[in-house]
Amino acid sequence: MDYDRHITRLIYLRMIGTISPSDNQRLEEWLDADQAHRRFFESLSDYDTLSEEMLMRSAVDYRRPALDMTRIIRSRRRACISRRIIRAAAILAAIIAIGTTLLFLSPVRLSTSIGDSRQHIAETPPAKSLDDFVAASPKATVTNSTGQTISLSANESGRDGADCFITPPSPTPEELCLEVPRGGEFKIILEDSTEVWLNSESTIRYPEAFGSGERRVAVTGEVYFQVKKDPSRPFYVETDRQVVRVYGTSFNIRAYHDEPATYTTLETGSISLSQSSAPSGELFLSQGHQAILDHTSDRINMSVVDPGVVTSWRHGRFIFENQTLERIMRDLSRWYDFHYEFTDQSLSSRIFMGSIPRYSDFRTVIQVLENCGHIRFTVSPSDNKILISEE
Repeated sequence: MDYDRHITRLIYLRMIGTISPSDNQRLEEWLDADQAHRRFFESLSDYDTLSEEMLMRSAVDYRRPALDMTRIIRSRRRACISRRIIRAAAILAAIIAIGTTLLFLSPVRLSTSIGDSRQHIAETPPAKSLDDFVAASPKATVTNSTGQTISLSANESGRDGADCFITPPSPTPEELCLEVPRGGEFKIILEDSTEVWLNSESTIRYPEAFGSGERRVAVTGEVYFQVKKDPSRPFYVETDRQVVRVYGTSFNIRAYHDEPATYTTLETGSISLSQSSAPSGELFLSQGHQAILDHTSDRINMSVVDPGVVTSWRHGRFIFENQTLERIMRDLSRWYDFHYEFTDQSLSSRIFMGSIPRYSDFRTVIQVLENCGHIRFTVSPSDNKILISEE
């Protein structure tokens, strides 16, 4: 590490024109020792190279998993450490040269009412390149009991301080279904002031107005709740395999049909969980705990998690902590609305760690994964499917 810092200092002194003859000689010896060193040094005068590194730095937050990544790199990726060290030194020197600091660590494989004036949700045109895939935007449809469907758009979603869709009062309350498609997100406020955030490809079924006995909704996909406390009317959230009783709290449910488990994570307050197949049993969760209901065995396992990581999607970030590439691609495909295929299925089990802004352009996200995981993303010209292959 001291040697790397010394070389970095010499490069910096050369670039600002204050290097001494003896230091200049040491730098020349380092440059002559490896062609990669000299190519890197020459790239420091390339504005495009420096701009790209700054873009990558702004897109990725490596601080959170840095210690874990270092440990796993040492145990699983010894063969490529030398290449990563060279890249880390290169990036560090580049950023120092423009007056900033960068530490690059390489991850492992790695509305207040419903009306006819709502905007129609346009279908995304077929993509032809990686640049054609765009991040999700606020959009949803709400359907009433008669089958009438109305489209909701950004100005009703509550993103970035905007108004959110509020369930309107009705003299004859009916059941509604709000659906967020792939490539969408949405926030609503229920009649009792409970706030609900829906991730891409998620739904919530709820009444326009809750009765005096209980409050009950049903969800699919990933949904975050901040439930308004009301001891006289318990709040229930149903999925196809479980029922959660809420005692005034904030929590996250991930219940996608194409995933092997349902994940219920308590952030604050208190909730209990019972399986649809065994409603008499009840499991209470503590703050920071996650219940994992396996769809094959119907067994529930408990784990301690960081709720901030689980709910990072609500705050505009993808945070990957020991996640497989398969899980990451499922999330990305819902968010950017694409389909994908592994050319080698073994790639799906590679583990990644890192953090990426959810509203980044798709190419930036892909570049991060490519650089960290020795993988390559291409678009199939026949069906616009993303192909994931070994680099």
